[in-house]
Amino acid sequence: MIDATEPVTCSAVTIAPSVAHRAAAPTAPKPEFRVSSSLLADQVFEALRGRIAQGEWEPGSQLRIREVAESVGTSDMPVREAFRRLEQAGLIVVEPYRGATVRVLSIDELEHVYDVRIMLEPEAARQGAARADRGAIEKMRHHWLLLRDAAERGDPVEAAIQDEHLLGALYDAGENVELVKVVRNLWDICRPYKNLWITNALEQGLATWSHLTDMLDAVERGDSAAASTILDRTYRDARATVRQLLDTQSGRNQ
Repeated sequence: MIDATEPVTCSAVTIAPSVAHRAAAPTAPKPEFRVSSSLLADQVFEALRGRIAQGEWEPGSQLRIREVAESVGTSDMPVREAFRRLEQAGLIVVEPYRGATVRVLSIDELEHVYDVRIMLEPEAARQGAARADRGAIEKMRHHWLLLRDAAERGDPVEAAIQDEHLLGALYDAGENVELVKVVRNLWDICRPYKNLWITNALEQGLATWSHLTDMLDAVERGDSAAASTILDRTYRDARATVRQLLDTQSGRNQ
């Protein structure tokens, strides 16, 4: 029998058992760098998306990586990653050697995006209203209160965020994961247009969000048909309002 405490000799090479054990151990990974890098890229992406949503960078504005990196206090790399994600979200257009520009809004794109939203989101509302439990309804009411507070403060970014959270709580209740995934991608594309609507809505007052209180009442009653109808009508009206705002902007720029 070999004593495990004695050195093991092989071809004139002697390895102590404790050393052999350490040599066989795999190198420990270093996840902290990957995590912090990912978090930084997420933070830069959210910051830049917020600037676009707030209208700080108007459609057509040119964005240069070095200048943007200096403004957010990072190196170029997180900004490059943020640009890639903003392009995927349809918020900017990236051209080789020219940097990026904030996507210019067009009536054609508005019509097409809202056509798809009108096809999908009333159905998402119908499914959600049919399955929403007390927890989902309370979550919707919570975000409605936060939206109302943001509107009263005149904060369009927070109002847009809470509007999406409220609808997201309803759609999630429907448990159609793929439908919700498609809808959220549409929201990214649609957000610049929605920002126009929200800015106008803040000027008009809380009455412009009355459809959400109607929606909450319908969900509370379990009236899925009413929830679907309310959202269909709301998006048709919103599209008409944004179309008018774009026409007005176009007239001023001519």
